[in-house]
Amino acid sequence: MTYLPPEQALKREKFEQVIKCEAQLKKIFMISFKQSSSLLDIETAYSELSGTDSDVIRIPTALRHGGGVGVTPAFFQFLAAWSRIRPRPTLRLYSSEAPSAALDAFAQEPHGMAALYFAPTLADAADKNQPSRVGLAYAVPRIEAMQAGRFRETMHGRGAFLACFAGARNEYLLPFYSKGKSDSLRGREDFARVTEQLILACAPNAIRKFLPHHIKAITNLIYELFRNTDEHAQLDENGHRYHRNMRGLMAKFISRSKSTISSEATGQDIPQNLFMLRTLANSRIHKDTNGSPRAVADAAFLELTVFDTGPGLARRWMSKNAPDKTLEDISIDEEMKFVLNCFEQHATTKDSDVSGLGLGLVVSALRDVKAFLRLRTGRICLFQDFSSTTNSAFSPKHWIKERPELALAPGASYSIIIPLSRGME
Repeated sequence: MTYLPPEQALKREKFEQVIKCEAQLKKIFMISFKQSSSLLDIETAYSELSGTDSDVIRIPTALRHGGGVGVTPAFFQFLAAWSRIRPRPTLRLYSSEAPSAALDAFAQEPHGMAALYFAPTLADAADKNQPSRVGLAYAVPRIEAMQAGRFRETMHGRGAFLACFAGARNEYLLPFYSKGKSDSLRGREDFARVTEQLILACAPNAIRKFLPHHIKAITNLIYELFRNTDEHAQLDENGHRYHRNMRGLMAKFISRSKSTISSEATGQDIPQNLFMLRTLANSRIHKDTNGSPRAVADAAFLELTVFDTGPGLARRWMSKNAPDKTLEDISIDEEMKFVLNCFEQHATTKDSDVSGLGLGLVVSALRDVKAFLRLRTGRICLFQDFSSTTNSAFSPKHWIKERPELALAPGASYSIIIPLSRGME
């Protein structure tokens, strides 16, 4: 052991204390999510993006129940914001499994695939860094399934995940683009076939419950929302390509009982839970194939999400109609107004022929299937219950009434809950 004079020993002790404090601060400022992370947890995490050392983000291998309604696309938006704000975005996994096994499991999940894409660096338990493309290699089978239209193989559980990653070799997935090129977006008729395949992947028995106009309405939802994001979300508001950007579609089968709805409830989820409880009540008693009344314990839904991490609805609209303004210069009321303007006929589409009804047709389709909509874009999060026949206009409300202004989130995510019950006929 080397002898140090008292003065040098004191300096060394102080130096070691500083190093120890810095290590502790690094751990404190690391952004961590849990398996049970809620929408509110993700919104709260935006405040940590400006932290001194929030380059590192820790994400669980899997989300509880595959993530609640809207949770997975909320992760996509947060990850995009994080990767664009932090100078050295680094991903860390919770798992204590062998690195290869942990990465394999993580890359199978939509949120894991997105995290590996947005984070250029991956850190293991020993703080050893490696390129995240090492983890993305485990996602190749999922991406190949997307490209081939094998929807049941694109995610765990009863659902499908189709994501277009900017700059990837298979960015222009064949289910959406006929030639795998940017200028070959498929037409509404092709999207009708995609819609049926998605429903079959999520809930095969639901095909028999949907009437033809229901299938048409869901097709319009998928087609118009994806066409909109294809036209407006690949470039930022200044017309520049993002270094990392994603857009796509996710569909899931979800089933809820009265007890599970109550146990998952939070103050911000009240409108969504009321929608589910009302659907459950309406479908609790119905006639079976023999004409006898039968009670059901669960209500089934199709969760459909179209998402992107582009500039967002208000910024898109402002770049064309109010180029002298920036989002930071306007009030939340003005931003709300610009978002509503996007849903006017032809407001966001390039073409203006009869078939190009844009987001205005989306509202009509939501009414047809008596859906629930959650929209997160820019600094606002909106919801509307379309199951009530008394509210046919597009008049969404703020998700958190007392806090209408949220952190700025990239892009737009439309989370739509569609009842798979006779109550929608």
